[in-house]
Amino acid sequence: MSTATATPTLSRGLVSSLKKEDSTAVPAGLTTPQYDPSLLKAGILHLGVGNFHRSHLATYMNDMFNDPSLFEANQEWGIVGAGILSFDADKRKLLQGQDWMQTLVERDATSEKASILASMIDFLPVDHEKREHKALQDMLSCNAGIKIVSLTVTEGGYFLDNDHFNKAHPQIQHDIENPDAPQTIFGMMVKALKHRRDAGMKPFTIMSCDNIPHNGHVVQSVVLGIAQEQADSATLVDWIKENVTFPNSMVDRITPGSTPAMREHVEKVYGYNDASPIFCEPFRQWTVQDSFCQGRPDWDKLTSGNANISFVDDVAPYELMKIRILNGGHASLCYPAALLGVGYVHEAVEHAVIGPFLDALECNEIIPTVPAVPDGTSLTDYWSLIHTRFANPTILDTISRICYDGASRQPKFIVPVAADALKANGEDASVYGLALVSALWCRYCQGTTESGETIPANDPEWDRLQSLAQQAKTEPSVWLTGLPEVYGDDVGKSSIFSAAFTKALTSIQNDGVEFTLKAFSA
Repeated sequence: MSTATATPTLSRGLVSSLKKEDSTAVPAGLTTPQYDPSLLKAGILHLGVGNFHRSHLATYMNDMFNDPSLFEANQEWGIVGAGILSFDADKRKLLQGQDWMQTLVERDATSEKASILASMIDFLPVDHEKREHKALQDMLSCNAGIKIVSLTVTEGGYFLDNDHFNKAHPQIQHDIENPDAPQTIFGMMVKALKHRRDAGMKPFTIMSCDNIPHNGHVVQSVVLGIAQEQADSATLVDWIKENVTFPNSMVDRITPGSTPAMREHVEKVYGYNDASPIFCEPFRQWTVQDSFCQGRPDWDKLTSGNANISFVDDVAPYELMKIRILNGGHASLCYPAALLGVGYVHEAVEHAVIGPFLDALECNEIIPTVPAVPDGTSLTDYWSLIHTRFANPTILDTISRICYDGASRQPKFIVPVAADALKANGEDASVYGLALVSALWCRYCQGTTESGETIPANDPEWDRLQSLAQQAKTEPSVWLTGLPEVYGDDVGKSSIFSAAFTKALTSIQNDGVEFTLKAFSA
């Protein structure tokens, strides 16, 4: 009787066996690490080891270590993962059994290739129950090898209210009142920087890798906002301003969440188990301000064909282009798609009604608010590239993922576009399509699709949003006035935007989503 051979699990041992000369050949399309991860030293502490971090920064580092001409000079830049939430503890448990190794699968309609990433060399224990976070605080404060602290904590993780640091947030107030026992990552950074200053140690660069406008300035405002409340606030704030850098960056790679189907694909095609593989598009981009107080890896020397990394003095033009055209596109297509029962982004852009709506919105209302970028990129060509990326059928990027946390995403990706259009054009401003996006979000928050299916809670503010959306059925303006942190004064109190929103929501409720989208696109 024969017995089935168990499928091996991704680990350093598996990688070593794959690389032996007498071993079965490495599966076609799979690249294994060409370096010994045990030689790496901790240099980057990354907070929030989600899929985007793994497909972006961790992949850039893996590419660098795989280059024999760059490995020796960059061994000090190994990544250590960290986090403070139960999600982070779950991810750590998954990756620990794989010696922190991970599979990245890049694919589109015509190609696929996979890489085993070994650029993360550790993942600190996550104390999400007691919330003392001793291991994290010790590394931030005492490990002189940590020269960059990077983070991906999502748009909602920066304690902002109407794009400004919210000092009154209960978690921030806790850190202000208990500077020696902080519970937020930003309070921990302030405590660590104070310790490093007092101990005569060098600080670290704080690098946000989140999709938010001016991400470096945002994280700086949070850190300085907490530091301002310390006992020696004046000298500490001055020291941070003089010694710590917060580079702005524009990051881009469409990366959905991991699914059972992805795990099954890795097992079937590449012959081993990965508890949390990352699937993403081949395209990636990173435009970053070259401002690192303790140096940085040699990213500028990467020669990989799709590295697409550039260093600039001012990230803002590139950031605005990407946030408005790509993120704004996602934020615009997701709610009509959800209401019409469309499950994936690629299905939405190919939809006979949603696709033309999005194209008309991008060309007529979003792109006109985007200034030219210094490298001369054609904005219409850029939108064509984004459209092609959205249409990638292999990514399976879910509409529910894009719909999540609209209360944080809409004020970053849609409302500022309307505000700029209103400011520039006054009564002649073309904002009906943008108001239609808000009306679709409102209709989504009413909690049912057009076919009557219940929409599960999909926002940290869901109960409040649903209550306002129900009131807006008969009094549309309540949606705008009831969300001042989303719409602000320039848009929320604009009679032009309010009239457009009322018209759009009324049409959606009376005539349906498809009719309303077709009328806009005609």
